[in-house]
Amino acid sequence: MRLRIKYSKRGRMAFLGHLEMLRLWQRAMRRANLPLAYSSGFNPHPRIAFGSALAVGIESLAEYMDVELTQEIDIEIFRNKLQRELPEGLQLLLVCPIPTKSPALTYVINTAAYKTIWLEKPNKDLLHNKIEKLLAQSSIEITRRGKSGIKKKDIRPGIFNLNISPELDLEMLLQCSSTGSVRPEEVLKALDFDVPAKFIRTGLFIKKDDSLIPPENIAVNMGKVELSEQRNINSG
Repeated sequence: MRLRIKYSKRGRMAFLGHLEMLRLWQRAMRRANLPLAYSSGFNPHPRIAFGSALAVGIESLAEYMDVELTQEIDIEIFRNKLQRELPEGLQLLLVCPIPTKSPALTYVINTAAYKTIWLEKPNKDLLHNKIEKLLAQSSIEITRRGKSGIKKKDIRPGIFNLNISPELDLEMLLQCSSTGSVRPEEVLKALDFDVPAKFIRTGLFIKKDDSLIPPENIAVNMGKVELSEQRNINSG
């Protein structure tokens, strides 16, 4: 049995890295006495796979993971047993069964939504003008420091949408895939908008043309991937 889990990651949980999160989920599932499936080989490990990586320090309203079990289990029983073992800051939002042959999360997810929450109220007109100028550019080159040194990258193709909410929060829709990602702090730097802010990831999606599909709505039917409950990319 394979399950897809959607959860939020808030408060102090945002400061745990990938390996710490993996160990936390493994311990919680063992304490909940759930029938986890393990890989074979010399060093077997639970069959748990996360969605797109989240930078340390950023909270999220929509993270995903897939879990394989050795036997069928009632979804509500699974959810209740697991939630009881999770620390404050991790909240299960959805647990649903998916076909065994469903594509991996990291293979299908290609878009992330972020909200920029200002620590000081920005000037709306100034922010709006800066967004217009940024989106009008054909290229936005930034520098990144990696293991092999500093590299230049054009992030303009990965900025899908920028929008100002009624509360003046900046909402971003950015590329987030195995082939490349755009970081919210890079967009803020490119805007040259010097106002203190923090980021929250509000969603992960499969972008297909002008529609966004949540990962829980992907299914495999007769060997063909079907996408349902699409949302327009400009609908906010």
